[in-house]
Amino acid sequence: GFTLNSPRDAGRRGSHVSLGHAEGMRIDLALINDMQVLPDFRSPDNIRLGIAPIYTSFVDIHSAVMRLREIVVDRLYEKYPVEPPQVT
Repeated sequence: GFTLNSPRDAGRRGSHVSLGHAEGMRIDLALINDMQVLPDFRSPDNIRLGIAPIYTSFVDIHSAVMRLREIVVDRLYEKYPVEPPQVT
């Protein structure tokens, strides 16, 4: 259920990957609160993962993606309310 929302052109993308998902806000909250992954969220559906080559390893990226997968496959995001929080 994900879409790639980042520009495919690396010159326009910057150092993040943006994934779209209908449950983006709740997935974002599960990443932060349950999986110790710190993404950025941009409405309406963008989960942004920053990738800085100086301190982000391939293992870090793989771990974040596997945690993201677990949240979606196991539907862990469903414990979070549909309404966005007051403060993010």
